[in-house]
Amino acid sequence: MTFLVRRLKTSASDRENCSIVTNSYSKVGKDFLEDTIKSSVFKLLDKNPLLTAQPICKILGLPYRDYQNYVSKLRSEWRFLPKNERGSKCSLHGWRGWCYLPISFSNSGKSDNGAPGGIRTRAVDVGWLASRARNRWLLWKDRLGRLQWFETGRVNLYVRKPANLGRAYQLICNGFSFTGLITDIKVLELVLSSVRFKGAHYVFPVGQRLPKLTIDLFQKSNGIIIKVGDTTHPDSLEVLATYPDWAERNERTLEQLNDILKRLFEPQGLQLKKDVDYVA
Repeated sequence: MTFLVRRLKTSASDRENCSIVTNSYSKVGKDFLEDTIKSSVFKLLDKNPLLTAQPICKILGLPYRDYQNYVSKLRSEWRFLPKNERGSKCSLHGWRGWCYLPISFSNSGKSDNGAPGGIRTRAVDVGWLASRARNRWLLWKDRLGRLQWFETGRVNLYVRKPANLGRAYQLICNGFSFTGLITDIKVLELVLSSVRFKGAHYVFPVGQRLPKLTIDLFQKSNGIIIKVGDTTHPDSLEVLATYPDWAERNERTLEQLNDILKRLFEPQGLQLKKDVDYVA
């Protein structure tokens, strides 16, 4: 009989505890019947982005121990929404540049170290395409972009999105190193170090449709065109940056002038043989 009484008391206390928990959670569910916890947390963060999980739970009347992880997760989700991200989120849709190959590798004959030159004659056999242009440039295309190789040794690069400098280096390696046209690692490093920026297409999404406007006031002086509300990206601000041709010509002329001055004023007595390694 005593055991039965204890059993009834225990079951009664359990029912009382369950009723308390059920009432508390039913109250929470009633408070957020019309508005969910997620939307309520987002509204509070829109008003004050510095709120953390503990004050949010206190404002909404949620048990902190039970909802700490969930509210923290919602706060992280709110932070990574496009309209709430801090800073400018830019997508690079295209990257253009150029580099130069040694003349001995573009023309026929032999290079400085006696190796056979004229790798352009073998380029068509390994995947390059010959154009019908008068300057006889060669074309290389793959999933990263394309290369345009001229007889002067200049190589134009066109990198597809998402574009970056690493993909530009990989494109050069695909066209020259992996095809066997350049096998010397020192020559390849020389080519990669000569990569220069020519232009790019930057897109900054703003989240709403913008009126159509094109600003080309700085195109000739700085090579910058700004587009807003274009048909390709109606909800973004586009910046088309191009390295001006006059600046490229001046840079190339300055490099050639420096080479000439070095040759003129280099002391003849200190010239070393090219085939001898010299350690300073």
